[in-house]
Amino acid sequence: MEFTALKESFVIAAQNVLRAVPGKTERADLSGILIAAGEGIVTLSGTDTELGIKCQFPAQINTSGETLLPGRYLVDILRRLPPGPLLFKMEPSNDHIYINSGASHFELLALPSDRFPRLQFDDQAAVAQVPELALRTGINQVAFAAARDGLRQLLNSVLISFENKKMRLVATDGHRLALAETVELDQDIPGEYLVPVRTLEEVARLIAGEEEVQIAGSERQIAFRTKNTLVQSSLVEGKYLPYTSVIPTEFSWQAVIKRTDLLAALERAELFSADKINAVNLKLTAEGIEVFAQSADIGRVQELVPAEIEGGELDISFNVRYLLEPLKILAADKIQLDFTGPESAALISPTGSTNYRYLVMPVTTRATA
Repeated sequence: MEFTALKESFVIAAQNVLRAVPGKTERADLSGILIAAGEGIVTLSGTDTELGIKCQFPAQINTSGETLLPGRYLVDILRRLPPGPLLFKMEPSNDHIYINSGASHFELLALPSDRFPRLQFDDQAAVAQVPELALRTGINQVAFAAARDGLRQLLNSVLISFENKKMRLVATDGHRLALAETVELDQDIPGEYLVPVRTLEEVARLIAGEEEVQIAGSERQIAFRTKNTLVQSSLVEGKYLPYTSVIPTEFSWQAVIKRTDLLAALERAELFSADKINAVNLKLTAEGIEVFAQSADIGRVQELVPAEIEGGELDISFNVRYLLEPLKILAADKIQLDFTGPESAALISPTGSTNYRYLVMPVTTRATA
């Protein structure tokens, strides 16, 4: 195998693939990045058997072939090379790899690649084709609401469902729930997939264009493919929570407010909510929403944010971080907050849209006392 490629293209692809390579593993092959060259393309693959990432970039291929190199050493070498073209060559007689760039010359020992899992996109299992922007937006709108403790697999995942030519994403950690629906798709095959949140965050990070993402799903795996990238992941076993039953449909209070105004007020209140539950109090009044937070060590802050209020006065407290995260993700000019009571979940959504809903539990009065 021998090819010439730009260092910049090589290192970007290698860094992306390295994110799927385990830091510690008993299998030497899984610590490596598989490099395959052929037909003007170099393809890099890395996996921990649960998550796999494959990236490709153009190159001048002199001799096709493949080899497996220690992933972290490869990336560290590429990062330190000067800009411009490099020569990558494998010596068939001893499986040694030579990387030449300018005055730098490296020789690496290849790893055995016989057991390395090959990443493939199954076209027969394709279920949908989604615009990259729509998929990335949907992931970003729900991923932050998934649990991060690593103990509850179902809550460490995002439910992706296809039905009626729409894709729905749902995530919850038990304290809040985020639900996003994409624009109408040209076609889809109905189904549900429990995807680890880590996988979807990698997908969102890797897609940045205006093309389509092909999605293939089976009983145990899901894959996302773009022109130059493939992300493949094992699915989480189990049945997701019956989330539709916990989303209220009738409310006693409603507030319509400018998103950036409320966001700025909450960011200021966050400075005074540095306790165990990061509590901030919202009081609905005739003039708007009064934001209040206090700290025994620092002091207090109180601010009135103009809003359109229906239903009279209401006092309710939340973990301020649970309010800030959706407000930072949304792009709507105005949002709507719906309430059923001071100790019941509130619903946040962009005004005039049902494509995004965020349900958040309040902090009880006893907890804030």
